[in-house]
Amino acid sequence: MLKKIMITTLLIGTSAAVMAANRPSGYTTICKTDQTCTVSQATNVAFGASDKFVYKVLSGSFKCSVSTFGSDPIPSKTVKECSIPASGTGTSTPSSSSVASSSGSTGGSAECKAGAVIENKTVDCGGKTLGLSCPGDGEGQPPVITLKNATIKNLRISKSGGADGIHCTSGSCRAENVVWEDICEDAASLISSGTRFTISGGSAYNNTSNSPGGKPDKIFQHNSKNSTFEINNGFTAKGVNGKLWRSCGNCSSNGGPRNLVVNNVRIEGKIDSIAGVNRNFGDKATIRNLKIQGYKSGSPKVCEEFQGVQKGSDSSKYGEYWNTANCDVSKSDVTAF
Repeated sequence: MLKKIMITTLLIGTSAAVMAANRPSGYTTICKTDQTCTVSQATNVAFGASDKFVYKVLSGSFKCSVSTFGSDPIPSKTVKECSIPASGTGTSTPSSSSVASSSGSTGGSAECKAGAVIENKTVDCGGKTLGLSCPGDGEGQPPVITLKNATIKNLRISKSGGADGIHCTSGSCRAENVVWEDICEDAASLISSGTRFTISGGSAYNNTSNSPGGKPDKIFQHNSKNSTFEINNGFTAKGVNGKLWRSCGNCSSNGGPRNLVVNNVRIEGKIDSIAGVNRNFGDKATIRNLKIQGYKSGSPKVCEEFQGVQKGSDSSKYGEYWNTANCDVSKSDVTAF
């Protein structure tokens, strides 16, 4: 009998641990996918499952859905949960309701602030919104966040405050569930001695109608040599953009190789091309499971090969290529929706 009790207790504990993985530590679930939740005041709400979450400050009634939070933290899970800090109060109903607006930001690490340099650690912003400024598309703007062998997660970069986004300047960096409300210069850059930069989940939007940073341009910039830029886990590009990623075509002391890995990425809106590699520097783009809104063969271009040059010259384009040493992508890797 004692053995049965111990086994039952173990199973109950295991079940609780699994359930807890669908909400952050210290949070309690108030509703699930497509249900309507209600919170009594501005609350930092988590959305996700299996230890993958995005956050947003909401008040009143809202739908527990991807459209409310702006990105899907774990596309492989159909059912996700909306949860709030255990000290908060909230309710749910199965019917649909209007999406509540966010107002300000709360929670998250004190180290999560505009202009911060984060080194050798992981900082969870808990859904905070940060920003600097966006005077235009010009080069040389400061980064909102600088990573040095570090990870930042659950962050929103504000509209009109994107500056030069997030820089990875050394080691291996990761930006997880980051939402760029409106790209200014670039969303993120791998520069200096950065060896790897992973963009996991999240989304980036570029507004071309009334934004100072609105000119369609690359989303992600890759400058450091002998390094890899990876974009995965349901990252979504929105609005009107030039390229998803570009290996620098005319940097000072330009060279390579620079590598790109794209897997499970979604393109909504318009984009001229996905990736630009420098053939002569040995760059390689590996693209799998790419979904593009309204895609037709050649529109947009998926992987373009260029001639990389030194600063002061113009990089020339060879064209779009499939299944080459530089463009590791087949037409079956790209689907329209």
